Amino acid sequence: MSEDGILFIRNDFAATKYEQFELVFGDLFLPDTVQEILFKDKVLLLMVYRKNMQDFLLSELRTDVKFMLDLPRGEYSFFVFLLDAGAESLLSSTVYAIGFPSRMNLNSPELETFYLKHPVDIWEFVDPSPVDIKRGGPFYINMIMVNIEQIPGCSLLFSELLQEDEFTPPL
Repeated sequence: MSEDGILFIRNDFAATKYEQFELVFGDLFLPDTVQEILFKDKVLLLMVYRKNMQDFLLSELRTDVKFMLDLPRGEYSFFVFLLDAGAESLLSSTVYAIGFPSRMNLNSPELETFYLKHPVDIWEFVDPSPVDIKRGGPFYINMIMVNIEQIPGCSLLFSELLQEDEFTPPL
C-alpha cells in the first residue's frame, strides 16, 4: 500500500520485453445492499481477465482504498467478487456480490438513491464490455457492486462474458 492510500496490485501477466504498460486506477462503489452483507467472514477479490490470452489476475481488495495496476496494453475485463472467506477453496466459495465496471461517475448521491429504489435497473450503470488499455493512460475503472440475490441474471452475465472469448473449433 502506498502512502497515498492506494493498493498497488502486482502484475503477474506474462508479457514480452517489448510490450508497453499503462497504469490503471480503480475504485469500488459499495451500495447499502452490498455493505449490509459485508462482514468479517467475507473477502473482496479483484479478477482481471486479459482477452484473447486467457490470462487471469486475482488479488484481494480492501473496501477503504483505491487500487492501481500496471498492465500490458490489451483488452481486459474487470470484475470484483464478494466471497465467503471461510471456504475450503476459491471454487467452493459462495459468491454474494459481483462488481462490474460502471458507465458513469460513482460519487453521485443520486446513484445510491436510484439503486435502492430500482435495484433491477442497475444494468443502466454497468458497462460489461472489455476495456481497451492502449497508449494514452492512465485509465480509471469505477466498479459498481451488485448484490446477486437482488439482481436476477447477475451470475449469468458474468458467465456469458467469459464464454464469448472461448474458441469453438469448426465441425
